[in-house]
Amino acid sequence: MQNMVPKLILVRESKICELMPRHKSSERWEASGVLVKDQHYFVVFDDRSDIARFSDDLQPNNTNGLFGMPRGDYGYEGITYNATKQRFYLLVEARKHAKGCYKPSIVEYDNEFKYLKDRTVDFTFESGNKGFEAVVHLQRNSDDYLLALCEGNKCRGGGKGRKPGGGRLQLFEKKQKRWLHSGTIALPSSLPFVDYSGMSIGHSRVAIVSQVNSMLWVGQLDEAHWTWRDAGRLYEFPRSDNASILYGNIEGVGWITPTRIVTVSDRRKKKNQPDKRLSEKDQSIHIFEIPA
Repeated sequence: MQNMVPKLILVRESKICELMPRHKSSERWEASGVLVKDQHYFVVFDDRSDIARFSDDLQPNNTNGLFGMPRGDYGYEGITYNATKQRFYLLVEARKHAKGCYKPSIVEYDNEFKYLKDRTVDFTFESGNKGFEAVVHLQRNSDDYLLALCEGNKCRGGGKGRKPGGGRLQLFEKKQKRWLHSGTIALPSSLPFVDYSGMSIGHSRVAIVSQVNSMLWVGQLDEAHWTWRDAGRLYEFPRSDNASILYGNIEGVGWITPTRIVTVSDRRKKKNQPDKRLSEKDQSIHIFEIPA
């Protein structure tokens, strides 16, 4: 069955270090999310709190670089944009709160990457490293909503979170200057994903990627009822000649056109990923075409 899954077609890719100014090129880049906006890719990292901006031609130039004021010792797992209020929303996966629980938060920047505020999200996790992996802003009837993607199945960590079939999106509504939880949207139980590492909504479709499975799922969301219109479709990231995974660190995804996506890759984890070939595709930006 796996051989019947269509393969994404690589258009172009680049190591992030090659796009950065020369004095930054030797640093590591643990990319975790990407936003497509104004002919640029805005990238966040889980090991730093500033944001990168790259021209969408993936060529080194003077507009590439880091922006925003570094704040605290945390990084971000996702990035989205509120076009009406002209604000960037940056997702902090989970922070420790009272009674040992962990809650995500949303950090807001204006168009000039000036820090505005920080709001806790109304949701609790068991640990600080298995929270939300992506966030998307939606507006309906002038009300602001966020959809957040849980990393683990059924929003759990450990072995329970790695059991496929329990993908979840959490819905939040902006009320009284807070992001209040207002519902849960289950992904189709047929999805084989062990984890969920990135999400984007555009062109009336939802794109979700899995790092472990090295796959993309595309489905249609009925925003009026917060339900799925179909079971969606799966695609594989390119494999080696012997069907081994090459793109083993895909973290973020963004729509470019109805048939083209951009993704970013985290750094290869040597302890859990002994295959050195995965380093060839890590810490990078990749553009793929979705086959018809």
